Amino acid sequence: MIKEEFNNFINLTVGSSPTNSFRDVVQNEFAWKGGTCVQLDKLLRDIRDKIVAERLKFSNDYYIQALLDQKAVLEMSFASNSCSDKIETQRQKETAVLITKTSIDQEKKVLGSSKKEENIYIGVGALVLLVGLFIVLKK
Repeated sequence: MIKEEFNNFINLTVGSSPTNSFRDVVQNEFAWKGGTCVQLDKLLRDIRDKIVAERLKFSNDYYIQALLDQKAVLEMSFASNSCSDKIETQRQKETAVLITKTSIDQEKKVLGSSKKEENIYIGVGALVLLVGLFIVLKK
């Protein structure tokens, strides 16, 4: 939904540079729609891909410049919202959760195999004790 509205903004400004009101609209629109930094990062990635594609097609320079202006506005919004810090914090939290889950799984595997080893040692010990008892009683 946010991406569609952003594309509408791009279509409105093709051939011209964004005005201050456009910059305000992009920044405020993002806040009004409850956009997250991850969504803004995806928009930036999409517009970068679009710029590369348009350059490869040797498109209209005005259109490419409008896309570059749009990218600049989004990057400014990205920076003003401290999105790089928020995304990094989110990645660190996700990594910590993943490491914790992996550690728990590995611990269960180790405990399971050590429990089997413990039972084997108990069985062998009991067998040795019975053989020893049998030998003692036989004499």
